[in-house]
Parts: sequence; structure tokens; C-alpha cells
Amino acid sequence: MGRVVFSHFLANSSPRLATSLRCYGGFQIRRWKRPSSNPQHRLLSARNGSGFRCCCSASLLQPAGPETSPSSVKKRIVSGVQPTGSIHLGNYLGAIRNWILLQNTYDTFFFIVDLHAITLPYDAQQLSKATRDTAALYLACGVDTSKASVFVQSHVRAHAELMWLLSSVTPVGWLNRMIQFKEKSRKAGDENVGVGLLTYPVLMASDILLYQSDFVPVGEDQKQHLELTRELAERVNHLFGGRKWKKLGGRGGSVFKVPEPLIPPVGARVMSLTDGLSKMSKSAPSDQSRINLLDPKDHGI
Repeated sequence: MGRVVFSHFLANSSPRLATSLRCYGGFQIRRWKRPSSNPQHRLLSARNGSGFRCCCSASLLQPAGPETSPSSVKKRIVSGVQPTGSIHLGNYLGAIRNWILLQNTYDTFFFIVDLHAITLPYDAQQLSKATRDTAALYLACGVDTSKASVFVQSHVRAHAELMWLLSSVTPVGWLNRMIQFKEKSRKAGDENVGVGLLTYPVLMASDILLYQSDFVPVGEDQKQHLELTRELAERVNHLFGGRKWKKLGGRGGSVFKVPEPLIPPVGARVMSLTDGLSKMSKSAPSDQSRINLLDPKDHGI
């Protein structure tokens, strides 16, 4: 059934999502305009929420098949952070600081993955505020919207659309072996765990494959999810790429690029201040386990 659905999509796809699969670049993101060069002004402006929605338009750029482009074309990097909890030192050293460096040499897409945040109970108003606050911190930390595309995951409907299509060809056994799902479902109990937690890695794969990413910055705990993304890309390319896609009216070749992990040498795994065996986490119940970026200077540890 999954093969039929995906084949039908490739043959009769909508212009918005189909274009993103047939082209190298996927969606063009209209970046937020920076109101001021002052980081504090940027922080306040982003928290206002004015003009916060992301506007996207599909445009044909470069095919996702074998590279025939000039060497001047930058490699693409895609990365995101959930708008839940307080962004802490581990997030900064493991992700945001590296983004600031990467945006100078790569074509970078940084976004707030708010759809991932709803796999557990949440308050809609708090999530909306947290999304704006997370975007504000991105900018305040040095992410430059003249160099990087910054947007909110849910504002691009193609993320959810592609996730559903990928779900139709993802074996359930691949998802059942995910360590994070096993751990969280064991703690919460099967009756308290939604299907979204099981299919979380498929949405993550959609986030990455939609933009034909070359590299994905990941921490040690995310390597398994990226491996699933790579397996899904190879599976789709095998089932629907090459001559099969050409027979359906497509250009042939690979449907998706198979992304490579980019693990930073420093700060990939910052440990908790109260438990040296666990990484610093936004979801940890105690604030003493982490150093939040917005902690006051005199905050005692």
C-alpha cells in the first residue's frame, strides 16, 4: 500500500511539495528581517511576534541527483531545536554555537521544531510563547538571518505532508528499535504514550530530507535517529528512484540525498550538573542540573 501511495504522489504531486522533492533546494525561506543590530533589540522584536510567520515559496534550484554544480555551490545543513524547557549551556555548546560558525561556510536552515514538542502534553499558549522566545534566543546568540534561513517547522506544511508519505514506507520494526521511544514509554507506561512519540523519528527524517540536506549536526543521542533518516532515504531511492521515477514522468535519479552526520568535536554531549552519567537536559525536573542561558549572573550552582 505504501508503495502505491508514494508512486501516486511522485506521478501526481502538488506543486508545493513535489517541487521540493524534485529540486535541490526545496523551499525558499523568506528570512525574518532584523530590526536592529543591537542583540537586546532583536530579542524584544522577536518576542513581539509581529511578522513571525514564515513565508515559503517553492522554486526550482538544483537536482538532488549526482552533483554537476560548480564548486562554489555551498553544501546544505539543516538543524532544529524544540521550543520546550529552558535553553541551557548544553544547547548552546552542542548546537547554537556551532550554527554561528557553520552559517559562514554552509547554506544553513535553522528552525524551531514545534511539531516535535506536541508528542507530550503541552499548553498551546505556552508553546506559542516558547517558540517566539526560542527564535529570539537564536538571534541574540548570533544566528544571522542574512546568512541563515530561520523559521518555524509548523509554518511549512510540507514537513507534515512528507512525514505522512514517509510513514507509509517505514517498517514498524525500525521504529520499535528506537532507544528514546523505549525509554520514554517504559517510564510513562503504554497507556500514556501517544503514537506521535513512536513516529517522532519519521518527522525528523522529513525535516531533513525535505531540504535535500548534505549534513546534519547531531549529538551522540541523536545518531540513531539520523541513521533511520539515512535508511529511509536509501529505501525511497531504491523503491521509487532511477528508472521507476522516470517512467512516472519524473527526472529519474535519486529522490533524496542521503545526509551525513556532523558531530562537533567539542560540546557534543554536555553532562548534567547533578548526574554525571546523564546529559544536561531541558526536561530535567531540577533547575540545578543545568545552566540556563537566561539565568542571572549571580545565579548560584
